[in-house]
Amino acid sequence: MRIGSLDSLRGIAALIVVASHMRLMFPETPAWIKYSPLRVLIAGESAVTVFFILSGLVLYLALTSRDGGSYWSFATKRFLRIYPPFCVAILISAALWYLVNPAGPMLGVGNWANEYSWHLRPVWSVVVAHLAMTDVQAWQSLDNVMWSLVIELRLSLIFPVIAVAVKRDWRVAMALGALISGACFYIERSFSPDWLFNPFQTGKYLYLFVIGAVLAENASQIIKVSQALSGRARLGLWCAALIPFSVNPIHFGGIPTAVGSALLVALSFADVKVRDALTASIPLWLGKISYSLYLIHVPILIAAAHLLNTTIAMIYIVALAAIIALCASEIFYRTVERPSMNFGRTMAERLLPRRSLVPA
Repeated sequence: MRIGSLDSLRGIAALIVVASHMRLMFPETPAWIKYSPLRVLIAGESAVTVFFILSGLVLYLALTSRDGGSYWSFATKRFLRIYPPFCVAILISAALWYLVNPAGPMLGVGNWANEYSWHLRPVWSVVVAHLAMTDVQAWQSLDNVMWSLVIELRLSLIFPVIAVAVKRDWRVAMALGALISGACFYIERSFSPDWLFNPFQTGKYLYLFVIGAVLAENASQIIKVSQALSGRARLGLWCAALIPFSVNPIHFGGIPTAVGSALLVALSFADVKVRDALTASIPLWLGKISYSLYLIHVPILIAAAHLLNTTIAMIYIVALAAIIALCASEIFYRTVERPSMNFGRTMAERLLPRRSLVPA
């Protein structure tokens, strides 16, 4: 089941991630952005929180639909939705590294560009380590947004358990999700286990998927409440959502960001005027290419910076890279992402049983 306004919200969130990485190419954030409402436009970490909540919502709707299918049909479809495009993006980044042949750290750029991107030569062992989707930060440097895809794929594969729990009693599921994520957050922060596959790094985001599922389970009630509110009240809710959304998730255990993100998602499908605006052609296009844009914008940005850093000002480099990334995302969607989705649907249909995994 697809909801146009939520697709568009995902596209806008992807654009915010791009903007945040463009900002990170500079040593400092300008005060007029850092201490103003414009901070929302570069809240990339918060945008990832929106991604996780949206995934929980959309996956719950898919699983509770009449053709939800078996676990294996669900898992096959989800795996093929995420993993093949990710593999292609990693290979593209490795190819760009060899084409650009970076001489070393760039001067006059933000630490993010040098410390978290392209600091390992992409020999075959490094590429394979990336494709294994481990939790080792050094093996995420070819496309450092992949940390969230590792979490997305793992939690997607166990999501049917979350869906069943929410269907039975969403309040209990919320409490358990918060308890599990809180425990994982404490363990991961206190002990920082340096494991190839760190369950605590993944588990601390579980409650965001639970929030998405709870929003889906209570969607009709949320829409009724929104319809009963005045225009001023809905405007107030949007402001109430954007303020905590702009708080970096590293603060206060990510709770303010989760609350703001959940409100944004709920308002995006419950507020009629906003829902209509989000189903315009440009937001829908952004939603369509959002995963492709998320995957390939970092390699393009880093490659452009290494190629042009000593030639033109960084502001022009990031602007050019953003335009190239948007155009390349359309191509990537048509040639990689959409075929992968279609293949996933075909494979899932072969494994589809007569009744849904999670009863509607």
